[in-house]
Amino acid sequence: MKVNYLKGLGAMLIFSIFNLTMVCGQNAQIWKNYIGQINDPSIPMLPNYSFAGYKLGETGIPENFEFTIFDVTAPAYGAVPNDNNSDQAAIQAAIDAAEANGSGIVFFPPGEYLVNTDPNNTSPITINSSNIILKGSGSIRGGTIINMKNYMRLPSGLSNWNNNEMFKFKGPKSNSQYTIITNNANRGDYFISVENACIFKGAKFCRLYMPPNTDAIANYLEGKTPRKVWSKIINEGVSLEETHEIDSIDILNNRLYLKDPIIDDINSKLNWEVHTISLIENCGFEDISFKANFTEPFVHHKDYIHDYGWKAIKMSHVAHSWVRRCRFTNVSNSVKISDNSYASSILNILVDGNSGHALSVVDGGSSRILQGLIFDNTPSGQWHGADMSAGTCGSVIWRIDARKGNGVDFHASMPRTNLSDLYVTSAVDGAGGYYGNFPNHLAGLTFWNTERVGTSAANVSLWNDCNGNYCGLAVVNPIIVGYHGVSTTTFDQTNVKYEESNGTKVFPESLYEAQLKHRLEKEPSWINLVLADWYKLRKEW
Repeated sequence: MKVNYLKGLGAMLIFSIFNLTMVCGQNAQIWKNYIGQINDPSIPMLPNYSFAGYKLGETGIPENFEFTIFDVTAPAYGAVPNDNNSDQAAIQAAIDAAEANGSGIVFFPPGEYLVNTDPNNTSPITINSSNIILKGSGSIRGGTIINMKNYMRLPSGLSNWNNNEMFKFKGPKSNSQYTIITNNANRGDYFISVENACIFKGAKFCRLYMPPNTDAIANYLEGKTPRKVWSKIINEGVSLEETHEIDSIDILNNRLYLKDPIIDDINSKLNWEVHTISLIENCGFEDISFKANFTEPFVHHKDYIHDYGWKAIKMSHVAHSWVRRCRFTNVSNSVKISDNSYASSILNILVDGNSGHALSVVDGGSSRILQGLIFDNTPSGQWHGADMSAGTCGSVIWRIDARKGNGVDFHASMPRTNLSDLYVTSAVDGAGGYYGNFPNHLAGLTFWNTERVGTSAANVSLWNDCNGNYCGLAVVNPIIVGYHGVSTTTFDQTNVKYEESNGTKVFPESLYEAQLKHRLEKEPSWINLVLADWYKLRKEW
């Protein structure tokens, strides 16, 4: 049953994160249902999105680490800021020394450091170990600037989208062991039953994986019919994955206990597997202004240079890692977290300068990733907004200000059960992806308090079939609560699971914050700390 609650009564005035005064309605009925204040079977139960972020949202990223400091300007490494010479070898040498030490803070004193200075010999700066933090002296005036002079050349034989980033944090690829899941499990369970729990002795992380299966289509499309051009899901079916940290193993009963709950129901008849997986941990990139030099008017898919030549950072196979308090100027994309990464955060980010391809990206089957407090201040916005795609699940986009550009990006390839929370945008979406890998998002998506500042749009269909390859955003029956703004946006109700308070912002203002507070029985202190950073940085940027 679809329910559409109109504007809430008894509105109250609040100060929004974007320095706007807004009228908020009464407590959302779907929130009351979630916390047990009401019990209405016609209202769907919200997934619990609160486990997204560093350390599953339970604690903030520390400000101090008892690590050795490796100053890139030390004589052993030789970086010299502001001298017009390349500092790339010195930066890599300091990173290598920190990795040989087993941990370290690679520190950048104030000034400008040059990388990628030779246009004919471009290669990324790589970090392959846990406990390595690249720390600058601030992303504001007088701080640290890393200047990427030339775009990254596309290595021979690679597709455009596989072009390198300037900085690559990459955990090891290992041949994992795996076993099968023997019993069904429910969303929210903290354990799974497996055929052989012994293989997880000594393992810290695991990857749950369902191979492509056409029997899963009806469930994850909730009975909707895929378009004829969606070749992957039609021919192969649905494929799912999620990453978890192991809490303990029960060898006797062949049970695997997890530190965070299963994201969606598991039907053991659909051939689910559990793999061991190796991830690097406690890696960070912070307090740095990253400056690229892409200054041409951006043309989508013109060539690999426009789309992927000026990417800044990629984190692959990481857990409990982060990028925070950084500025990205004239970039194709700021940060990407990928390849089964887990419980990590992108926080307090400014993207400015020339408009480019993407705001930030999470993909590759990554789980529990938080992208929060990101400000797109490019002239016309990045072409794609903050992204959750390619198997991403249990992840959150939180308090994004992209009012000059496009909305949230679901780049297809079967993301599921994610939250867009307090996103300010001009367009309804900035989604993309290859049409053969559609839909943009499977079941489990929630839009919470989206604010649109663009032109009005009526009866938007989220499952439109125009008999072409691209027919607009295709997401499976999302929950839409508190969709509002200076423009009016209404949705075709046949393609919405539940809608409440169209036109009026609801309380709680942030679903992620409210669910986190509800789970922990108090609001974690890190929320106010990062919000304070956000207010301060927005003024100083």
